[in-house]
Amino acid sequence: MDLFTKILIAYSVRVILVVAILITLPWKLVLYFCIFIVSLYFLPMFPPRSQQSQDRRAMKTKDILSELYPRKTDAEQEKMFADSLIKLVQYDVEDTPSLQRFKTISVNSNCSFARKAKLWGSPAWQEGLTLEDNIYRLIPMFLKFTVYCVHDKLDAFLIELPCDEYSTSIEKFGDAIYRVLKTLSDNDPGEMYCMNKSYIGKRGWVFEFNKITFFITTFAPFYPEDHPRYSFGADNSYILFQPELSFAFHDLPSDTPHTNWEEPVTVRDKIRVAFKDAGRPYKIPDSIYHPMSDEILRPIKETDSIYEWWKR
Repeated sequence: MDLFTKILIAYSVRVILVVAILITLPWKLVLYFCIFIVSLYFLPMFPPRSQQSQDRRAMKTKDILSELYPRKTDAEQEKMFADSLIKLVQYDVEDTPSLQRFKTISVNSNCSFARKAKLWGSPAWQEGLTLEDNIYRLIPMFLKFTVYCVHDKLDAFLIELPCDEYSTSIEKFGDAIYRVLKTLSDNDPGEMYCMNKSYIGKRGWVFEFNKITFFITTFAPFYPEDHPRYSFGADNSYILFQPELSFAFHDLPSDTPHTNWEEPVTVRDKIRVAFKDAGRPYKIPDSIYHPMSDEILRPIKETDSIYEWWKR
């Protein structure tokens, strides 16, 4: 009998003995035995805790830091910073409480563009912050608006002010308007700083931010029902920043002091007639070369003088 045959017979005998023993044992003992055998196989794969600790202590500090914080490229770090910053200031600009409340005005307005206008709104007002701090909070999204408004054809950015503190009178509202525009102007990335100009109340001045010029309209609860800035029962006051280029989006003709009241043809004439027919006519300047600052805050009565809100 050769050596191989002897080994095979010996191995077979051992297998038969093991199987015979397992058959006679209870099933739980068989299960525990199997688990024991398997553990003997996997145990060498896991070094003892003491061994892991020794390996960790053997690593230098820079090696540990490299393991915990893998090196990122400058581009990856910039993206991480940008993403984190956006999370801090981002909110749904097309669905804010300010826009919801402003619907009272936009739905009832006699302006044919008001109902379909694409607006971005200011975030919820924080009572514990000053007016300037609240405006400072929304600057990132206002800046984003100036970037997106051209290609997305956005019509306006809305800022809502609590009425009980800033809009109980035309004087308080005018002062609040100045503070809002000044805060935005002081943080203008385009560095125009338009609110620092000496000719704000004169012809040629326009509000500008990030190289986008704006036509600004305001609404407040103190305006009577026959006023074009009437707020239709809205509790708060509003500052609407409309990019001047948005007039081109709607093919609005060039401004003119002349109006065809009997047979309006142009969109501008139709809007003027609509306001007049609703009992809320607005004064049309005798010349297109008039101060833009006068249009931002209209007097309560047309016979009243302009409140010079820019003169703090």
